Amino acid sequence: MEDLADQHVFENRGADKTAPAGALHTAPHDAPSPFAARTRWWHHIPAVLAAGLICGLLAAMFSISAAALLFSTVLGEQITLAIGICLFGSIVLSIVIALFSSCPGTVSVTQEVTVVTLAVIAASIHATMFAAHGEAEILATIVVMIGLATSITGLALFVMGTLRLGRLIRFIPYPVIAGFLAGMGWLIVAGALAVVLGEALTRATLPTLLDPATLAKWVPAVAFALFVDTASRRSGNPLVAPAALVASLAFFHAVVWIMDMSVAQLQLQGWVFAPPQEARILLPFEGNPLAAADWTVIWYEAPKVIVLVAVSAAALLFASSGIEMSVKRDIDLDVELRAAGVANMFAGAGGGAAGFQGLGLTMLAHQLGAPYRITGVLVAGVCTAVLFFGATLLSFVPIPLFGGLLLWIGGGLLYEWLIAIRARISRREYLIVLLIVGLIVSVGLLEGVVVGIFAAAALFTLEYARVEVVKYAVTGAELHSRIEHADDDRAYLTRQGRHTVVLRLQGFVFFGSVYRLHQFILDRIACSDTPNIRFLILDCRDVTGFDSSAILSLEKVRDMILKDNGELIVSGLKPAIAEKLHMAVGPDRNQRTCRCFDTVDQAMAWCEDRLLQGWQDRPTRDHQHSLADHLNREIDCPDAFENMRPYLERVDIAPQTRLIRQGAQSSDIFFIERGTVIVQLDAGGMSPVHLRTLGPGTIVGEMSFFLKRPRTASAVAQSDTTVWRLSRDNLQRMTTKEPQLAYAFHSYLLRIVSERLNQTNRLVSSLTN
Repeated sequence: MEDLADQHVFENRGADKTAPAGALHTAPHDAPSPFAARTRWWHHIPAVLAAGLICGLLAAMFSISAAALLFSTVLGEQITLAIGICLFGSIVLSIVIALFSSCPGTVSVTQEVTVVTLAVIAASIHATMFAAHGEAEILATIVVMIGLATSITGLALFVMGTLRLGRLIRFIPYPVIAGFLAGMGWLIVAGALAVVLGEALTRATLPTLLDPATLAKWVPAVAFALFVDTASRRSGNPLVAPAALVASLAFFHAVVWIMDMSVAQLQLQGWVFAPPQEARILLPFEGNPLAAADWTVIWYEAPKVIVLVAVSAAALLFASSGIEMSVKRDIDLDVELRAAGVANMFAGAGGGAAGFQGLGLTMLAHQLGAPYRITGVLVAGVCTAVLFFGATLLSFVPIPLFGGLLLWIGGGLLYEWLIAIRARISRREYLIVLLIVGLIVSVGLLEGVVVGIFAAAALFTLEYARVEVVKYAVTGAELHSRIEHADDDRAYLTRQGRHTVVLRLQGFVFFGSVYRLHQFILDRIACSDTPNIRFLILDCRDVTGFDSSAILSLEKVRDMILKDNGELIVSGLKPAIAEKLHMAVGPDRNQRTCRCFDTVDQAMAWCEDRLLQGWQDRPTRDHQHSLADHLNREIDCPDAFENMRPYLERVDIAPQTRLIRQGAQSSDIFFIERGTVIVQLDAGGMSPVHLRTLGPGTIVGEMSFFLKRPRTASAVAQSDTTVWRLSRDNLQRMTTKEPQLAYAFHSYLLRIVSERLNQTNRLVSSLTN
């Protein structure tokens, strides 16, 4: 019986520990270390300067595009202030994150996904204050709210990084993230059209899209977005976007020069921005907005900052993971959270907009050969130059170009998270995405995200409730304990086994799945082929928890079993769950109990013992004659044991003495006459694994003996034990001198193996049906 260890080893082959998550992306040997990033950048000055200039100009243009989105529907004439808010945020973000990021060469800017959220907050403040407040007070309130929201977001990100919650994104339902990003794509597209058209896109303004003057504005923007997207996808060259920008600017001004149009005419017709006469970009902290802001409205809008925090954290982790995979080096997500947190707190203190690590610009910096911290500082320098000296350049940048950039970004989000995602998720999950997008478009951002989270939670509950809580069901006729009983006892237990039912449960048993468990038990009890259940064992080794509904249902099951004088037995519960279950389903005023065991084997052994105790006609268990009577009966010869005695050797063993040693050569088998032997799997320095308990009338060591292979387990006497040893030489001698006795003995062993195989087949059949 020690050969049962083979099955145990086979079942645990997949239990090897997996590699740490951080080992999934290993940095190449030639990747520069942070130290190298601080000391060797001057060896690549041309690449660093080129990357800093190109990425800086792109960061400035993205910031200006985001600024156009920030006030696009409420304060379009305050474009220079919006640009100041976004540029100031990009400057602070670029410097701080470049210095403290775990990935040198990281470029950070004010992001569209955060600006969209801030734009929603700005629009809500404008709608609340429009009727009763002046524009100066509205503007101050919006600026203060933007800075406050950015600072709060930074503080939340820093706390998340400090608490090592970098993997928190894994707990956000994927359909919610997808729906939010698709909704962001729509809001960016709508904002882009509002920038191009000069008014918000509504049902009333939809017919004007076909007017010739309007077509001339939005068609070039769409064409530019399609051109950049197509060229970027086909070439894969990161310089396509800046080249397209330069080419579009040159083409626009060539047409203007040919048509001999002045800047004033272009501004009047809405082709370029019209900055204030002083031609200066305004900084968000000018004029002390804290004194002019309406703090009542700010506190009313404060709950919406939760959305900004969630969006920033999720998008930051997504972007950082993308950077990690793109540049092929490990990134510490907690460090990235802390770096972005500090940067946003400083940016918000000055009224800047929120942002985080930029995936595209960081990839561009690395591809241009500048994976150094100085690159991010140079990007901040270029944005600073634009902030203080670039306002006059706004008169030369066409509005459709800004709109085209926004359409490119927003359209990409819509395609990726509304169209392409359909093939990657289920129909129910896709309906959640559509629901979130619809609510964001028709109601609002916060409402769409909240409803999406609840919808995802409801879908999870529904899907999880459909998982079968009963992993399998067997009876005592198929599943026995590890105690090896004598043949007559084993036959009796098999006959009475249908009175014992074992249900192996799995997962979290809660209100959504407990009904299926309760109904399964009812159907089992009501089945005409099932006799009265005397023992109902719930094997809970795979159960992670019970809620109150499940515990109440178990109490009902216990009472139902007790009506037929049965007992409810629970095994394998975790200590905390066992205590909770015992408090609810434990002894009541009628002293009716729910028994608990550590393992299902202990529960089965207890049930088998109760069944054997109730066997009134059980054969005698006199140890002095049980082995002889057993062999005489099984070999069908009244003198079988006496005939075999010349070939057997009596061995008396003290408790805790090894009868068989794991790994030793198998040269004999043993017949147990008295006492108990434990078959166990030795596991080095760990505690041995209990495989089987053998009593009088059983055999140990026969499989390895006949297969002529080393022992696969050890056999240890648990008490004072007497065994009879049959060696290989004596068996050969018996075969030569008494072939009929040897033949009868081999037939007996063949029946034992066949019965065990039949028992295993019944168990497998019951598990697969």
